[in-house]
Amino acid sequence: MASQSNIYTQTVPLGDALDKLLGALDAARAADGQNRLPLPVPCPTKDADGRVLSQFVTAAADFPPSPLAAAKGYALKAADTYTADSNNPAQLQEGKSCFAVRSGDMLPPGCDAVALPVHAAVDGNGGVSITAPMLPWLHVRRAGADMAAGETLFPRNHILRPADLGALLAAGVAEVQVWDRLQLHLAAVGGSASASGKDGPSATAAADGIIPALAAQAQDIDCHAQTAPCLPADADAVRNFLQSALKAGAHALLLCATGDDALTAVRDLMEREGRIVAPAIGLLPGSPAMTAVYEGRPVFCLPSSPAGSLTAFDALVAPALLLMSRRPGLCYAKTLTGSADAAGELAAELAASLPAHPGLDVFAPLALTRVAEKIVAMPLRMGEGHKSAARTQALAHITASDKGAALGSMVRARPLRPADSLYNTLFCAGGDDVALDLLADELLRLPHAIRLVCAGADAVDAVQALKNRHCHMAVLHMADDDKGGFNFAFVQQHWPEGKIALINLVIRQVGLVVPAGNSQGLKSVADIKRMKLRCVNRQAGSSTRMQFDALLRHAGMTPQDVPGYENEVESQLAVAAAVLTGKADCGPGVAAAARAVGLDFIPLAGERWDLAVPEEFREDPRVVSVISLLQKPEFKKRLESLGGYNTRLTGQKLELGVRLGA
Repeated sequence: MASQSNIYTQTVPLGDALDKLLGALDAARAADGQNRLPLPVPCPTKDADGRVLSQFVTAAADFPPSPLAAAKGYALKAADTYTADSNNPAQLQEGKSCFAVRSGDMLPPGCDAVALPVHAAVDGNGGVSITAPMLPWLHVRRAGADMAAGETLFPRNHILRPADLGALLAAGVAEVQVWDRLQLHLAAVGGSASASGKDGPSATAAADGIIPALAAQAQDIDCHAQTAPCLPADADAVRNFLQSALKAGAHALLLCATGDDALTAVRDLMEREGRIVAPAIGLLPGSPAMTAVYEGRPVFCLPSSPAGSLTAFDALVAPALLLMSRRPGLCYAKTLTGSADAAGELAAELAASLPAHPGLDVFAPLALTRVAEKIVAMPLRMGEGHKSAARTQALAHITASDKGAALGSMVRARPLRPADSLYNTLFCAGGDDVALDLLADELLRLPHAIRLVCAGADAVDAVQALKNRHCHMAVLHMADDDKGGFNFAFVQQHWPEGKIALINLVIRQVGLVVPAGNSQGLKSVADIKRMKLRCVNRQAGSSTRMQFDALLRHAGMTPQDVPGYENEVESQLAVAAAVLTGKADCGPGVAAAARAVGLDFIPLAGERWDLAVPEEFREDPRVVSVISLLQKPEFKKRLESLGGYNTRLTGQKLELGVRLGA
């Protein structure tokens, strides 16, 4: 048999050797059904830095746990100020109906808003005059504003960082399930302190130094390394070591052969009792190197030369161990591939501008992704909560003397995540809606989790982001006509040469926001004219305004028939606020905004929210995951349970001419 062990002359390329080894391990696992990879184990959250989650984690409690003041002023009950103005202020009593607070203070019971000092006049005798109406939750951080109980925080196989631990502990997660550390057992083969010749003391001394060095490299990638004394160049001795290591729970085995006799002993044993996968791997330095499978575990046989063994570990062993540990192979690289410079910073194209703050050094938080052939950076809001810190994938340094960075310009981004996160992050431009929050939550729960980053933008800017390749998809809800057509004409107008597929996200109900109880009995827009009701309106160009105008036309009405038509506000919540404070009797809006402040909603029509996806990204695994999720009945039920949503088209690729039937 020994004479047959030296016949391996043809080298196997490094990439092929890795593929063959992983394939052989999968085949061994499939043959007997045994999972020889590290298993899930519980770990106290405070000790989980650098560990890999074995399941997705949701918040166990709201954070903050109770409402907090977001500014210095007076905490009060908003309803006590609805009719207040400078001529007729609301008279409150400090310590009874209003309370002095600083930013970050817990709101006293019964309070749901904070009036700024500019709107509060103090008489010196405990009286406080509030000179403007306060809306519920104005200048307040609501309970759960940072993290809400049940919200998905991190996906499976996420590598935890210190910022993540803070978020988990704040959200009431004291223990997490992580993958156990991979166990690697190492030994040198051949040489003896009493022997002489080429495989004598010098070889043993070299191996005695190499094994601890390789063990340190294994620990550097969070593997537990167990070393053994140098083994004689004998197949039985090698077998005894392997069997002892397997009984001790080894997931992988590494041998350093100090000479031809040692290499022959290892090869003889693998030929008889294991399976040689790659007998001679094309590495320089690092030859001879061999991979095999023994009782379902990988065996790496490396040369005893310092340069060769350390190189072979970096190039061959580390990537395999990382994959077995459910870690991305690229996270081992000290500098990332591609556009990274010597400091490990990536060149990224900005999907939005980064402003400068004269006199201040700003470390702007970024989300990073790969869009086609380039790395794109999306500036994130510089929030102070735990979630903001946990979501940050990279930082861009804008110095005190910088002038900022414009949209489309290049910045140097210092990554805080492994390089594979570039391929697990999906950028979406366009509208903001709770349906997108729900989609983001569900994507993190997938076996191959996707992190959805949504950048709010108007429809024109969203299409421009698609044209610039700054995102993978955009959310559009622009009416094409008065007959229920959406988005096709808008895309054709703003990107006629673009090849875009429209995938329906949801149909959102649009109607009238009215006071709680709807005492006026509104049923249609015609009632606005008949009852001469005061109205508030959305700004020109918004989809809700376009829907409202279409409803007026269908009813044979003109803007002159609507008192207050010209009174424009820029958000759904602002419409609800105007109705809540009595400044208007009704206004066009959506159910979610009405419910947020305790108002009623009269549904009248639907607007189609579609995902505009360039055809070149239709097969991107991230986009495929989104479309597959949208088609699941469970996801549709969760959407419908929110109220105000219809899912009859959700997940469908739409064709020109599809109507809502409204």
